Amino acid sequence: MPTAEEEDRRRISRERKHAAAGNVVRVGLIGAGKFGSMFLNQVPTMRSVEIAVIADLDPERARSACRTVGWDETRIARTRFVASGAEAITDPQVEVIVEATGSPSAGVAHARAAIAAGKHIVMVNVEADVLAGPLLAEEARARASSIRSPTATSPR
Repeated sequence: MPTAEEEDRRRISRERKHAAAGNVVRVGLIGAGKFGSMFLNQVPTMRSVEIAVIADLDPERARSACRTVGWDETRIARTRFVASGAEAITDPQVEVIVEATGSPSAGVAHARAAIAAGKHIVMVNVEADVLAGPLLAEEARARASSIRSPTATSPR
């Protein structure tokens, strides 16, 4: 069984190859508060990740969060801002949903909708992951999606 360090090296190698080939993973972020902003702060360093849409109850606050973490106006202009997680989930450009609302009920609902839409999910929403992680993982496997949690040691 590979160590966590070996897994990280493999993941980084795959990401570099993916980016070098011109491939980009288009992401929909739901929730641009504290945890969403931490993710947004890292986006400019991820060559193979592009945020297609950010959903937040207050889209202007989401734009402001992007500016606060150092996004330039060009990156902000390329990103669609919406008030509904459902809009991010149903966006045909989005391949992966990052759920960062912090609301357990919203997180579970978004994850289930994303799974039904055939999207992959990253659950930054620890509360929702604790509440329903195994159930969501089972649903994702049945739909050939994947769900990952930064707090888990392995994909669900």
